[in-house]
Amino acid sequence: MRVAVVGGVASTEVLVQALVSHRVGEIAVWGYEPADTTLVSGWRDLRRLADELRLPFDGFRKVTNCASGLREFSPDILFVVGLSQIVPPDLLNIATKINVGFHPTALPRGRGRAALAWLILEGENGAATFFELRNKVDSGPIFEQEPYYLADNSDVADVELKMLEAERLALNRWLPRLVRGELNAVEQNHDAATYFGRRTPDDGWINWRATCDDLLRLIRASAPPHPGAYTFCDRHKIEILKARASERQETGVPGRILMVHEQSDFEVQVGDGIIHVSMWHSKTGWIPKVGSLLGYYAEAEIFMLKARVGELERSVQKLLDGSDKHGGSNF
Repeated sequence: MRVAVVGGVASTEVLVQALVSHRVGEIAVWGYEPADTTLVSGWRDLRRLADELRLPFDGFRKVTNCASGLREFSPDILFVVGLSQIVPPDLLNIATKINVGFHPTALPRGRGRAALAWLILEGENGAATFFELRNKVDSGPIFEQEPYYLADNSDVADVELKMLEAERLALNRWLPRLVRGELNAVEQNHDAATYFGRRTPDDGWINWRATCDDLLRLIRASAPPHPGAYTFCDRHKIEILKARASERQETGVPGRILMVHEQSDFEVQVGDGIIHVSMWHSKTGWIPKVGSLLGYYAEAEIFMLKARVGELERSVQKLLDGSDKHGGSNF
């Protein structure tokens, strides 16, 4: 049996290791190699892994570039795991037996994008799900599904670890059947399907007027390896990486820093309480200070911008008036 793997993240790495461990035929790997790996959450260097395991490897940036190599390899089974790009129909016609996808939710719930972040934001548990890859997103029959459960304080790194362990369990249970040629799958209940939409780094913006629970979920969902929840203070951008609810009771202005601790932890007022920020990062040297106000406040910022624009206009007009009095410009 010839097996092709296309992907580029931690779940792809787990799959390749399991396929080798279970001796699932002849394996070849196509690994996603983006121009900037820091922009891909959970990216793994599959070239190095393939070298260690002595597997054929080809790198790509666009999945369409894999077509000729896949046709030459002529796989019986094509796995596409850990890839956010849409797989075109012509690639799904290459494998002679089946195309297999992977999704970290309990399909049919949670089809779509940014699943780990959405599980935290929505307070749902997940599942490592292997399913038949079809043209419609995450809709194919399910080969194997292993649930995993989120603790109340789980951030996205915690969820990824649980997901990867569930993936290993699912593969250890399913791959022996696959080796025996058993490709039975269970159709999804499409009436029960729910969908998660795309998220971008901009969606980590913190609205300090939100509730403590909502803000903490956003911070956990945006934590590394995701880009991080963020706020502003003057001209500084600050990434909020870890926080918890504070037991202190105080009424203040949302976004106002109320207390700074020796380790540079700080407490900030939110919509219905106080959160304690224990990990943060700023590239511009920002330091938390009691009384600082985090976030931009639209009307105040617009007023200040208009005032500055007015000052600039008056200064430019004075320069123009002075130029006219001295016989015009030298340019």
